[in-house]
Amino acid sequence: MIDERTEEQAALFVLGLLPAGEAAAFSRSLAQNRELQTLVASLNNATLALAESAPKVVPPAELKARLLASLATQPGKIVPFKQPWRSLLPWVAALLMLGIFLWQRQVQRAGEIASQAEISRLQSALQQDELERQKLTAARQSLEQQAAELTAAASVSKVQLGVIQEKLQMIEQDRAALQEKLTTMEQSHQLDKARIAVLGSLLKDKPKAVAVSLWNQTTQDGLLVVENLPVLQAGKDYQLWILDPGNPAPVSAGVFKVDAQGHGRLVFKPDQAINEAGKFAITEERAGGVASPTMNKMVVIGG
Repeated sequence: MIDERTEEQAALFVLGLLPAGEAAAFSRSLAQNRELQTLVASLNNATLALAESAPKVVPPAELKARLLASLATQPGKIVPFKQPWRSLLPWVAALLMLGIFLWQRQVQRAGEIASQAEISRLQSALQQDELERQKLTAARQSLEQQAAELTAAASVSKVQLGVIQEKLQMIEQDRAALQEKLTTMEQSHQLDKARIAVLGSLLKDKPKAVAVSLWNQTTQDGLLVVENLPVLQAGKDYQLWILDPGNPAPVSAGVFKVDAQGHGRLVFKPDQAINEAGKFAITEERAGGVASPTMNKMVVIGG
């Protein structure tokens, strides 16, 4: 873009009023600047058009005779020719046109500045809109993530609910089995000889492990139900022991395993007579059981 100072130099250059030093520098710039060449050409065209539009002045017929007579009387002396004021009209008009042109250029420049300001304002508005769009996009993504987390949590809860329902069904089955056992004992008038024992956990990491045993002294058999016991590694079994005060050694009542939820059930009958079932205990042993309990592997005990 050509600045105001360069426009003024172009106008003076066209009229031949630019100082010699500036004119030389301006000429060098003119040779390299296409936009400046276009400006100078338009100024030249406007100036020439105005100059040619001015009326031509015809000198008086006697002017030539007077001029020759004067030169004959004063040989060697050059008398400057005084141009009538009307001959200056084209140049005055050119200057006026130049002024109008420069004014129009200033108006155009002001319009360009205003347009640039409007463009800047619109760009700023677009940037604000983009920031707002980014915020809304981030908010939408956050909501989508929360929705996904809630969906995942709902799926986990559904699975947990299924596990709980399955455990409740197992407990209900065990309760029914105990009830059936009690009913059988009642029918045989042996309820007064039945013993119910609750075994508490000895495990620090499984404080909720629990077992309930129902022992019939007359028939020498019973039912054991356990909950929340740890799942054993391969090659391991839980073993039930009956502690009879009249017998110096614990009596084995069978081995069992638990499922993934730590639930197990055992209908047991010891391989030797029990005089009195003082306590019941469960130990962790090798698969198939052992003859004597490993005391440091005891998980629950009670009676």
